[in-house]
Parts: sequence; C-alpha cells; structure tokens
Amino acid sequence: MAAVPTTPPDVVIARALRAHTRTLLAMCTMAVVLALIGAGALQMAGPNWDDLRILAGLTMLGSGQLLAIVAAIVSAVGWIGLVRAVGAPGTAESTRAVTEGLPRRQVETTARRLALLIRVTLAVAAVGITVWVLAAPGGVIGAAVGAVLVLQVAVVIAIVRVSVLVRPRRP
Repeated sequence: MAAVPTTPPDVVIARALRAHTRTLLAMCTMAVVLALIGAGALQMAGPNWDDLRILAGLTMLGSGQLLAIVAAIVSAVGWIGLVRAVGAPGTAESTRAVTEGLPRRQVETTARRLALLIRVTLAVAAVGITVWVLAAPGGVIGAAVGAVLVLQVAVVIAIVRVSVLVRPRRP
C-alpha cells in the first residue's frame, strides 16, 4: 500500500491565511460598494437629500456598511490570531501549530463568528424597518430599500463563509 501524502505544515497555514485574506477583501469590497451606492443615492437625490425616504434608506445602508466592516474586522482578527500563533514558516513552532490543528480551528472560529454576524445582519434589517415604521411611517419605503441592501450584506457574508472558509478550494 502506498502512503497517503500529507500536506506540508506551511501549506496548511498558507491556505488558512489565504481564506482569511479573501474573506477580508470581500468584506472590504462590500463596504466600499455600499459607500458608492450611498454616494450615488445622495447625488441622485440632489436638493431633496433630507427627504424622509432618502434618510431612511441611507440609515439602513449605513447599517449594512457597518456590518460589512464588522465582518472585515472579524476576518482580520482571525488572520492576526493565526499569524501570531503559528510562528515563522518552516519552524518547529509552525509544525506544532499545524499538528495541534490550530489553522483549522482558527478558520472554524472565523466561520462561526461570521455565521453569528449573518443572524445579526438579518435582525438589523428587521429592526430597522420596524423602527422606521414606528418613528416615521413616511420613510418606510426608503427603509425597505435600505433593508434589501442590508440583506445583500448577509448574503455576501454567507457566500464568502461557505465558499472560502467552510469549503476551501484547493489550488
């Protein structure tokens, strides 16, 4: 019987770091896209920027942007935690970290945190619309449009979580 080749420790670490880096870039990109959408909405509103519907939509959009930034911070914390724990490439410390399953655990921890953030994002969308219904019913349409953008943040987090962290692609 042929022995099953094992993946070198530095490759395992590199894959975990790459998953965190891709997640970080995706979430930063989402935050920038939402900023551009908000700037475009303000530009199109022109002198009516203080209309209740515009303000409601922008507050919801800002919530989504904040949640995308939080997701980026979660992935950056995972990346930094992994880098600090594994040591220099090719050292006994990095080999020990892989043997103990540290890269896998760090990726799983980041994926769990993002799963929680998805739930928070869905709650923010629902609470945001509810608040606008109670506070100023005239802004409900704008809040609904903004909530759709918040839901898109949840979808992007879910896609990145599954495709990058849970089911990593092999090079």
